[in-house]
Amino acid sequence: MQFWDNIINTALLGTDKKQVNAGELCPDLSSIFGDVSSNETLDKEEKFLHIAAIAFNYRQSGITPVLRKEITIKVAQPEELPYCNKQTLQILKEILDEESIPLLKFWLQQCVVNQQLVILDLIPTLLDIGRHHKTLRPFITACCGKRGEWLSEFNPDWNFSVRATAEELWQTGTPDERKKVLQLLRETDPTKAREWLTQSWSTENANSKAELLKQLKINISAEDINWLESLLNEKSQKVKDEILHLLKLIPTSGIILQYWNLLQQSIELKKEKKLLGLSSKTVLQIKLPNVIDESIFKTGIEKLSSQKNISEEEYIIYQLISLTPPNLWQEHFNDTAENVYILFSNNKDLERYLPALGLATGRFKNNEWAILFIKEESKYYQDLLPLLTKDIRIKYLLNKIEAFADSVIQFLSNENEEWSPELTSVIFKHTAKNPYQYNRNFYNEHIHLIPATIIKELEKYAPPEEYNAKMWSNMCEYIIKLIQLKQQILSAFNQ
Repeated sequence: MQFWDNIINTALLGTDKKQVNAGELCPDLSSIFGDVSSNETLDKEEKFLHIAAIAFNYRQSGITPVLRKEITIKVAQPEELPYCNKQTLQILKEILDEESIPLLKFWLQQCVVNQQLVILDLIPTLLDIGRHHKTLRPFITACCGKRGEWLSEFNPDWNFSVRATAEELWQTGTPDERKKVLQLLRETDPTKAREWLTQSWSTENANSKAELLKQLKINISAEDINWLESLLNEKSQKVKDEILHLLKLIPTSGIILQYWNLLQQSIELKKEKKLLGLSSKTVLQIKLPNVIDESIFKTGIEKLSSQKNISEEEYIIYQLISLTPPNLWQEHFNDTAENVYILFSNNKDLERYLPALGLATGRFKNNEWAILFIKEESKYYQDLLPLLTKDIRIKYLLNKIEAFADSVIQFLSNENEEWSPELTSVIFKHTAKNPYQYNRNFYNEHIHLIPATIIKELEKYAPPEEYNAKMWSNMCEYIIKLIQLKQQILSAFNQ
């Protein structure tokens, strides 16, 4: 409505600079304009306000919509799954009132597992939540069924509920959708994922290339080497860095072999006599050759040490060891992992390189070497935890949590299964003492990991300080409420 824009412009400029005239209004308002403008009892500001008020009401009274015959509304497809029962839906409403996204995710997961749907009234609410929480979208899509898919066609913000094929999303999706598609495909068919990226490579910009390359870390293998090495002439440094990072994860890549070749030139085994010269022991020495191929420094190896107590040579060696598969040391010495580990640990000069070996063990996922490192009392190797069996990992974490509590809790926060009762007990002993760091948000975000058995023990974790004890008492009430909701979810879906 152009006439309304004219009124807005007049209001912005002021009646001293501009007046609304009859030609700027719609024909229906011309007679009213004449009555107002001819009223001598009103000043120019009052006349403008009268006209604006009348125009506003006219504008609000409704207009005839544009008729577009080509628009048709399809009928939603019939649902194939049953709706949830009243109890599960009531719990869902309580979770929505509580605004607990972790509990909502837990509820949605149970709904998907039990192959049920939410009632129609709640579909818009869930779709709107999905706008802001991407991790919930797959579950919301499944729980809203055919009606959710149909309804999303009327709101672009809900179109994540439209079940497009992976290839369609790869071709036409948003950057986040394309990354997710490549990530999922990389998990199931790494070769096909690489082929898709190869085909679209020339059309991607530098930022897109760098982000998409990160997804290739999943199931990275020797099959990726040729294509990745062919990209090393890319102009963007950001893209080059991602390519180099990926190549450093493949034990047989040219970069890794170049590092190992330099280390082999630096290794020397010597026989040293023990006390009185009656026996000798084998000692490992590592010293870089006088001349080093400068090309290694173009691959990310840094020349200068940032620590005063570590020389440039030691720093370079440390980096090379951290990027070299541990099994190559076994092959070089034709010995067991344990004996090679002893070569390093029994030598004061080489003991400093053990953390580098630990980093390499995690990088190349070597289970045999991981077992050796978890025996170290003074260090905590978080990158090695996924390589341990569940029982060994729990035992290791219980042993380390007192000295490295925050790091252990950070790792456990990303678990998919409930914490063991033993771990939960130790975690709560620490978190109860630090109520500002581990506040309500912490327990809310991790409620899916907290076992219900902890309810009986909450009181005994109360801090000795009166103020902190009061805070913990209030926190316990909140934790119990969350756990009870979680139990109700399981109970309702299992009926």
